[in-house]
Amino acid sequence: MKKKIIALVCCRGGSKGVPNKNIKLFHGKPMIYWTFKNIIDSKIFNTVYLSTDSVKIAKIGKKIGFIVPELRPKKLARNNSDVFETHKYFFKNFNIKDKNSIVCIINNNPFILSKYIKKSFVVFKRSFFQKIVMGAISISSDQVYYRQYVKKNNGLVALFKKDLIKSKINRKKNKIFFNVGDLRWGKPSYLDNYKKFNKMIANFGLDYFEIKEDEYQDINTINDWNLAKLKFKRLK
Repeated sequence: MKKKIIALVCCRGGSKGVPNKNIKLFHGKPMIYWTFKNIIDSKIFNTVYLSTDSVKIAKIGKKIGFIVPELRPKKLARNNSDVFETHKYFFKNFNIKDKNSIVCIINNNPFILSKYIKKSFVVFKRSFFQKIVMGAISISSDQVYYRQYVKKNNGLVALFKKDLIKSKINRKKNKIFFNVGDLRWGKPSYLDNYKKFNKMIANFGLDYFEIKEDEYQDINTINDWNLAKLKFKRLK
C-alpha cells in the first residue's frame, strides 16, 4: 500500500506573545495563508490538515484551502499544552499510522519556505523515511550551550556550571547547529510523544537541511513580528 504524505499544521486560538498571531495580517494576508502557500508550492503532499480549537481560525483555514476536519478540545490548546498530545489525538482520530502515512509537522511560520520543504523531503527520502528530519541553523562555536545563563537578582547565573568550569577556549571553530522546530518529518509513531521524540534524536541523531539565518525568523513577540515583516519583505 502506498503511504499518504501528510502535512499537519497546528494553530491554537489563544496566542499570547502576538495576539491572534495565526490569523493576523502579515503582508496583507492572514499568516496561515503563507504557510499554506509554501506547503502547496512544494507539490509534495496528498493532504494538508489544520488542527485548531478556534472557530475563526478554522473558518479562515478552510477558505484558504486547509482540510479542517474538526475543532480540537480546549485542553489541547492551553498555554502549557503539549503539542505532541495534539499530534497523538489527531493521528488516532483520523487513522494516521506508520503503515499508511508519513507526516510532516509544519508550524505556522511564513519562513518555512517551499524550497526548504522540498529540500527536507529529499533528506527524509534519502533515509528511506526512517530518521527524524528537521531544519538547522549554523551558529558561532562561541554560542555553545554551557555559556547559557539565567537572570538572578541583578546578575546572571550559569545554567551548566560543571561544564562551564571544565570548558576550554575553543579556537577550532567547529560548526555548531541548533535545530529549528518549525518543521519535523517522521513516522507518526515518532511524532506522538515529546519524550519519545527527544529520545529518538538523542539516541540516533537527526537528519537535517540547513536554513539560512537571514531567511528565518521565529515569531513569539511583537518585536519578532516587526522584524519578521522586514525580513520577509526582502524574500518576496
